[in-house]
Amino acid sequence: MKKVVKSMLVFVLLFSFLAVATGCRSESGAPRRKEVVKIICPYGVGGTADAIARKYAKVAGDLYPEYDFIVEQKTGGDGFVAAAYYQNVDPNSKELFQLGYGNAYRHELGKQFGTEQVPFDLDAFLPIATVDDRTWIVYASPGTTLEEVMEKAKAGTLKMSGGNPLSDPHLALGSLVAMDGGSVTVVGYDGGAAQKQGLVTGEVDVFVGTTQAGMEEIEAGILVGLLAFSEEGFEGFVGPDGPVSVPGLVENKPSALDANKDYTGSILPAGGFIAGRTGADQEWVDKVIEISKAVWDTEEFSGWMTEIGLNRVEIYGEDAVGHMEEAIERAVNAYSLLSGN
Repeated sequence: MKKVVKSMLVFVLLFSFLAVATGCRSESGAPRRKEVVKIICPYGVGGTADAIARKYAKVAGDLYPEYDFIVEQKTGGDGFVAAAYYQNVDPNSKELFQLGYGNAYRHELGKQFGTEQVPFDLDAFLPIATVDDRTWIVYASPGTTLEEVMEKAKAGTLKMSGGNPLSDPHLALGSLVAMDGGSVTVVGYDGGAAQKQGLVTGEVDVFVGTTQAGMEEIEAGILVGLLAFSEEGFEGFVGPDGPVSVPGLVENKPSALDANKDYTGSILPAGGFIAGRTGADQEWVDKVIEISKAVWDTEEFSGWMTEIGLNRVEIYGEDAVGHMEEAIERAVNAYSLLSGN
């Protein structure tokens, strides 16, 4: 009897080991494999876009274990290299794209005004769900005032970092200073960390970046926030002496700006979408919307977004497409201001 019981225990242990080793099996007996969903991130590891993509992928994978969400970087051209790649992806593949407003703005300006060669067609992209909504902040070195920045702009000597020429940070600041007869020169750097370092080392006068980008430096007293490209300003910073408020373009409007002028045209939507290819199967599009809503509903994602100073903005499906079109129109108007066209 003892031999029988021992044999049964050995069998049970062996069966358990095989079950763990092979994972769940389908009705046919073959191991079930997760379906890979690739998210193409056009920007480098460590930046805000990359951090959002990886957090989204992690939370989505936890919520939907039948999928394996992975993030793949395709950098270069401030997003253009990845966009040129993605326009040729099979619409029915499980491959998504992190479509930034900046890519869309520069595409439209390139096509409409010939500002640069655009190696992709925006019509090939289908915005599905917002996953990134950010407020641009004008950062400067301690002791710098917005009055000094505006004076340099009027003298034509203001230098900024923050993307390439005609990036959305440039469109925002450039259109604002143009309202007062000023201009700004963009100094190009590879990535947000280098853009910020250009300000720290004094190579540029201001850095226009996300709220997340300067949080640690403001807390350490290395940088200050002079202006938020929003109506109400930004209240999420903490400096060496406590909470720091950054004024906006309507509420608590800085005295350096003309009280009689409306600068809100410089508030451009920033951040971006999870996008698919135009022509993607509607069932898959609906699934991505479902997944994105579920991700936003977790504290792990939405709470983390609040912690890094980004905004909870959820726009899906056809509304996302319409929102992108409206944002592009605002960017064209901002370009008209800064360029005089």
